[in-house]
Amino acid sequence: MEFHQHLGFLITLKETLKLLPRNGKLLLSVTLISLILSSIFFSIFNFSSFSLMRDMLAKESLFPITSSNSAQFSSKLRRIGENFPLVLTTYTAFVISYLAISFFSTITTVLVSSISYNSKKLTLKELSLKFVKTCPRIFITGLYTTFLVVGYIFCVISLSSPFVINVSDISTLIGTAFFLGILVYIFYLYISVTWIMALVVTVHEEEICGLQALGKSAEIVKGNRLNGFILNIFLNLLSLGIYLSYSMMIQGNKWVSGRTISGLFLVNFACLVKILTFVVYTVLYFQCKRKHGEEIELNGSTVYNKLSTTPSVNDVP
Repeated sequence: MEFHQHLGFLITLKETLKLLPRNGKLLLSVTLISLILSSIFFSIFNFSSFSLMRDMLAKESLFPITSSNSAQFSSKLRRIGENFPLVLTTYTAFVISYLAISFFSTITTVLVSSISYNSKKLTLKELSLKFVKTCPRIFITGLYTTFLVVGYIFCVISLSSPFVINVSDISTLIGTAFFLGILVYIFYLYISVTWIMALVVTVHEEEICGLQALGKSAEIVKGNRLNGFILNIFLNLLSLGIYLSYSMMIQGNKWVSGRTISGLFLVNFACLVKILTFVVYTVLYFQCKRKHGEEIELNGSTVYNKLSTTPSVNDVP
């Protein structure tokens, strides 16, 4: 029994692979829309930021031939300063666009995966209505999870700073920072299981969001956190392997077009990984609910009887 619990992540991956073909056209449409939107906004951001930076560098190159006491110098410096709000606006617009696309892919992926898991069909109109209804709740939960991530980062920085400051040797400093970075990231993969599941819970369960979703997800992953942790490690190692392979393929390409293509690849690849992550976590969500339903039913409770009857991919002919 304990052996099977440690291999639960393999069962989740197996059910995920079986799940992907179901409602394949709808899931493919969602994926393509996410990729197209990501590519469009990245291209606009890349072109705008590159043009602004090129303009700033061109103005900066004129400084050596301009006296620092002249009015012309002050005028050029003021013009460069005027570009900073534009750069900040460009970056802010990109972040907002990325968050909007992220919310879209999260909600639609979980909805389509949920319907597919239960062997049902979902029309584009129904998906749109559910998406609009879920948006406010997923935004609130996403805000809470973002605060948790930022808080975790600040906590790590504040706790690790005394150790890093006391290291005088540069090689020891790099080694210590690298070792601490690995430990911090591994622990993040462990605690983020609840945070990711909270987003899935928000989409699935109506009138639950924010702290309620985080509390509910903590209950759901109880006893299955290790499976979620291993799934996080697997997805990150898969991403790292593909990224390193791509980096070796484009090594030595220093042209702007090459950097643009690399950026498009990374943005779209991150989008695909995010979609796959939420498909996997949707499967894990139903597995956890089914497991808790069976356990509570054995204890004589009837509250979760309906949960235990939720069919898995393997149960559906």
